[in-house]
Amino acid sequence: MSEKKLDELLFKSIEEIGQLYRNKEVSPYEITKATIERLNTLEPKLNAFITVLSEEALSQAKKAEDAFLKNKEVGKLYGIPVSLKDIFDTKGIRTSLGSRIMRDYVPNKNSHVYDAFLKAGAIVVGKNNMLEFAYGSVHPDYGQCNNPWDINHTAGGSSSGSASSVAAGIGFASIGTDTGGSIRVPSSFCGIVGLKPTYNAVPREGVFPLSNSLDHVGPMTRTVRDNVIVLEHITSKKFNYESIFSNTLNGVRVGVVRSLTDSIHHTEVKQLIDKAILRIKDLGADVIDVSIPGIEIIERAAMPILLAEATSYHTKWEDRTSDYAEGTYKNLKEGYNVSALSYLESLQIKNSFTASIYEAFNQVDILLCPTVPYPATEKDPSFKDGDIDISQRTIPFNMSGNPALSISAGNTSENMPVGLQIVGKHHDEGVVYQVANAFQVATGGYNKPKL
Repeated sequence: MSEKKLDELLFKSIEEIGQLYRNKEVSPYEITKATIERLNTLEPKLNAFITVLSEEALSQAKKAEDAFLKNKEVGKLYGIPVSLKDIFDTKGIRTSLGSRIMRDYVPNKNSHVYDAFLKAGAIVVGKNNMLEFAYGSVHPDYGQCNNPWDINHTAGGSSSGSASSVAAGIGFASIGTDTGGSIRVPSSFCGIVGLKPTYNAVPREGVFPLSNSLDHVGPMTRTVRDNVIVLEHITSKKFNYESIFSNTLNGVRVGVVRSLTDSIHHTEVKQLIDKAILRIKDLGADVIDVSIPGIEIIERAAMPILLAEATSYHTKWEDRTSDYAEGTYKNLKEGYNVSALSYLESLQIKNSFTASIYEAFNQVDILLCPTVPYPATEKDPSFKDGDIDISQRTIPFNMSGNPALSISAGNTSENMPVGLQIVGKHHDEGVVYQVANAFQVATGGYNKPKL
């Protein structure tokens, strides 16, 4: 098969590739080899990986190829190239967390997510670049991960390489973590589908914590359907595909969070979000405006929780301050300044806010708002520069624990993606997926970058 044809296949869906495997039209070895070749070609531009597992991946691909040749019954992820953020423990393979401190750390056991991939027969081609300790700053030892839509712009963070690689056709899925938007922000910047599921829906065993109260784990893919498949493999959830992929939204009640939508200052982002809302209405949804008291300022209560909990995991490295990126260390120092009273008050506000979100869902099935108020910037926005606007629309749903998904609402005139955020009730990822899939199908599917 020609190199061009193989490159085209790398942007197919998981199910399409699986069917080609079963028809013996292409083999897992060919797809994995093409994925690694694409990785090697694009990596100097993207810087999306910390560790590449070429040898291991090709060895697994050979075994997968043999299984398909023998017509063995296997699942949907079998033989599918994937990656994962370098925050998940992988036995015998280093887990750096994008940090100097953990640069040579090699775990002696696997995270839940990596075990789930191995059990499914997915082929992990590498571990993705990320912001240091998932905490808002890139470490200079690793460098910024770049955006495949424009390599002079950031991929976002902290699940940077996960978003960049999936958008660029290097693997069919990745797994990220999200404490204030770290799956959804890079998904918005790179134009892919990123889900932060309900809090604790995906076990966090073997994930270095940032903030236990706010941390989530979730899948990042190019299509909604692929996202469903991956989530099913890393959780015990099973979905009704017929209802999710009906491509109609008749009877679905959608609430637009106006305070997070009308406050967008970027003209093109606002236009694309407004157009997306109209498209969802055209698909049959009942669309109303929703007001949630305090949602636009809830990040003020989130920060004491995030700062205090993050710092608590780093006290053992108090003598290694120079090994942190400047922004990371500044955040860690701030954590020491959070009083117990402030922390406990913030937890109480978190509970009250979660109740307010619950109330809003008495009126609607889904909430909508932009993911990020602007397209990808040239450099990673940083908390140390006082830029928390980037998470103003994402962190509320870390506080409440609701499932929240980012999907591309379209591209600006400079061809940079803009994310639409779709939020559901606790444990109701199915309706989130239904809305996202109907919208993605209606808008032409995944729009890939020209790298």
